[in-house]
Amino acid sequence: MVAGACGGQAEPGKAVAFLGRNFDGGIPSAGTMDQARLTVEKRASGLGLGKTTVSVDTDMMTIVVAGDDGSVARLLAKTGRVLLRPVLASKPFQVATQRIVPGRDARQSGDAAVQAATMGGIDCRLPDPLMGGDEATLPLVTCSNTADTVYLLGPAVVDGREISDAKGGMDTRTARYGVTVTFSESGTRQFAQYTAANVGKQFAFAVDSQVVSAPVIASASYGNQSQIVGNFTKAAADNLAAALRYGALPTILTPQG
Repeated sequence: MVAGACGGQAEPGKAVAFLGRNFDGGIPSAGTMDQARLTVEKRASGLGLGKTTVSVDTDMMTIVVAGDDGSVARLLAKTGRVLLRPVLASKPFQVATQRIVPGRDARQSGDAAVQAATMGGIDCRLPDPLMGGDEATLPLVTCSNTADTVYLLGPAVVDGREISDAKGGMDTRTARYGVTVTFSESGTRQFAQYTAANVGKQFAFAVDSQVVSAPVIASASYGNQSQIVGNFTKAAADNLAAALRYGALPTILTPQG
């Protein structure tokens, strides 16, 4: 077992256990789990949380945040992978007769007929098993994180690894919490090229395989910043910003119970 802790003294919190799995479904190595532990600790420290304990036992991770009922621990364990993808199509989510979330092959198919069938059959009310494990070079059928819209997205045009900094806060125009991201030099160049060629079109910030924001490009963006404004609480916006600053987790952590 490997354990770490950060922060000062505070009241004990609820322990939340997570099962670790690689993006291909395999069991993560000890090195991968330890890297995930270090990333979670960095996120907790960056958020200024109280005492946070992260322990690893083979493919299980347990997180305890002082004074937390478990909700903050779950936010810390989010994969935190961001991809900027073009929106190729969208439709309101309608309750399907079968409660399913199609597998990766159907959701990332390049076949138009499969894409249409998947958009019609996906149930946005169910947890997304991809959780950031989608292949960036392939299209993706997915839902909004508010479960009201189904999207067909194109291959990623900017990877979240091109984000050099991020900060959570309230967007004064919409009075909603969001995340201001700062792109690296290469990310700024990629985003500028994409927006210049796609004015009037829609693109999506896909976080852990779900769409959290899908703005229309009003004009070419030559600056190094953009904003992700979605259905965030303050804690969720701050946590996503911390995840972007310290990197996505190398494994998918699924809460147990």
